[in-house]
Amino acid sequence: MENMRVPSVCPYCGCGCRLIYEVKRGKIIRIYPDQQDRVSEGKPCIKGLTLAEVADKSRLRHALIRKDRSEKKVSLKHALEYIYQNIKDLAPEEIAFCGSGKITNEDNWAILKFAKTVIKTNNTDSCCGRICHIATVEGLMDCFGNSNLSSIDYANEIDVLFVIGSNPASNYPAFFNKILKRRKEIKIISVQPIYNITSRFGDVFVYIEPGTEVVFLNALANYLIKKKAYHEECESIEGFHRLKEVVKNYTPELVEKICKTPKKEFLKAAKLVATSKNFGIFHGMGLTQHVNAIENVHCLLNVLMLKNGKILSLRGEINVQGVGDIGFLPNKLPSGGFETLPKLEKFWGCELPLEKGKTIIESLIIDPVKAAFISSFNPAQSLPALKKVHKNLENMFLVYLDSYESLTAEFADVILPTPALFERRGTVTTGERLVRALKAVRKAPGEALPEWVIYSKLARLFRKGKFLHWKNEKEIFSEIVKIVPAYKNLDPEKIYGGIDMFADKSIKYKRFVPERFEGKDEIRSKEYPFLLTTFRSKYQFLTGEMTSLSETLRKNDEGPCVYINPRDAKNLGIKDGEIIRIVSEEASLKAKAKLSGIVPAGVLASRFHYRELLINKLFPARFDEETHTPNYKCVSVRIEKIKRS
Repeated sequence: MENMRVPSVCPYCGCGCRLIYEVKRGKIIRIYPDQQDRVSEGKPCIKGLTLAEVADKSRLRHALIRKDRSEKKVSLKHALEYIYQNIKDLAPEEIAFCGSGKITNEDNWAILKFAKTVIKTNNTDSCCGRICHIATVEGLMDCFGNSNLSSIDYANEIDVLFVIGSNPASNYPAFFNKILKRRKEIKIISVQPIYNITSRFGDVFVYIEPGTEVVFLNALANYLIKKKAYHEECESIEGFHRLKEVVKNYTPELVEKICKTPKKEFLKAAKLVATSKNFGIFHGMGLTQHVNAIENVHCLLNVLMLKNGKILSLRGEINVQGVGDIGFLPNKLPSGGFETLPKLEKFWGCELPLEKGKTIIESLIIDPVKAAFISSFNPAQSLPALKKVHKNLENMFLVYLDSYESLTAEFADVILPTPALFERRGTVTTGERLVRALKAVRKAPGEALPEWVIYSKLARLFRKGKFLHWKNEKEIFSEIVKIVPAYKNLDPEKIYGGIDMFADKSIKYKRFVPERFEGKDEIRSKEYPFLLTTFRSKYQFLTGEMTSLSETLRKNDEGPCVYINPRDAKNLGIKDGEIIRIVSEEASLKAKAKLSGIVPAGVLASRFHYRELLINKLFPARFDEETHTPNYKCVSVRIEKIKRS
């Protein structure tokens, strides 16, 4: 039998590169770049190219029921009947559903429709959509009336790339390759709390203390206004004169005082922005994962609007844009706001719940539900306040659907195996709102089934199978495009035929939204003299269920540790590689010290990918009140030496 080469999409980041999977007798043996792929241009990152190493490791293959500390393999039919018996008497508000940016639009749609038509609950939220970029979505809606205006093609147009709270050279290499192709024509400004790979490529690196982004961005807006270095239409845009008034006292001197950014470095960056003719921005979770997430985004978009610039940001997971687009939110519907409820009820042929549902933060931390259905999301590792999260997961009836083992799976009452993304058929919507079709490169191992099949079967147990009655994924997507406003221009036949299409990215209006600095997320104290922030590795992805299994990636990755400035380490008598204790008000944990100049004095940094180092334990459940985005980027801590006996 000849080896097959099947093109499909990479399962990792928002770039959404297309790869060539070589399959032999059902086994993925090698990954090749797709030279014809518009996104990667034949240069995908190392994570995608090592997928063959992880495709068959630590897979969930069979339905499992956990009871009385024992685990039993069961048929899917038995598992679904067990689920039905455990939730049938619960009230709708006692059950929550978590969608995912790691699965298809069609599978998310099935979960969402089951929640609303069968269970009658709006407790529907998505993982990366909430904890990473809901502030980006809401901020863009406030300023432009559309949740996504990004395009990687802008890399061919811009002359200045302003990067804040992100590291595209590491986290989105396929995109950054496009920037490097025009390196002589593009100036890069990197504004970060730590020195990262993008900073190495930068023409200007600006250090900023985490939690002070509003001050920096407002001062930048003030500089542009005072120098009259803004686009000519700005004075006629709603909110301009209020913006001018709000930012007038944000000076380079204030930046130096609050952000700890040398005035000279701020002015160097500001002058480069002011003289840009084709300005572009790239931001990430370093900007959004704060208690003032929405304010940070508004301030960045104010600067963008002043320069009539372009957005190149690519979000997080492969389908985080899609899961939000289809309405997997507790306060919106697939058809739009709650005012569109009659239209959706008519289309689906049933009454739907009207009251606002719970976010993930509410369902799993603040006011925990009695039962939760979680797909391809690892809250036992990725949420803050993990001690409380673990307790809540233990106390609820948890149904966990995923393709790989994870920490959250250990809390589940029922585990249902699902295909990996490269084993699914359907669509994803990338970070630039490009809708791409997937091909299943092989059959999923064991008894894994996609969510749309599982929830269709479960709906029949509730005698409501008519609401989830589809023949295939294309039929589901055809329903999506009839209901979701931003997808009405999409043609299912073309997309399933292999033609990529963009969902709506038109600007509906422009509006400045001025914000004031209300104080830092956290401040140092005598008891907690350091600020800890988190960041990502080039060789890991999210909570590492897949990437941690790759021998190649592990060899390159530095692994779990906490980065400390050598000067701080010397003062505390800490040696490189020494095990230390990090303590916050929330918790404490042991970690290996890594002495490095990437962090300034007074700041610690750690990656969040590792089960061996649950760094999010140290972060309390503090979040942006408007969007419920948790703060993962700034917590005050102390370092303790571990005494040797």
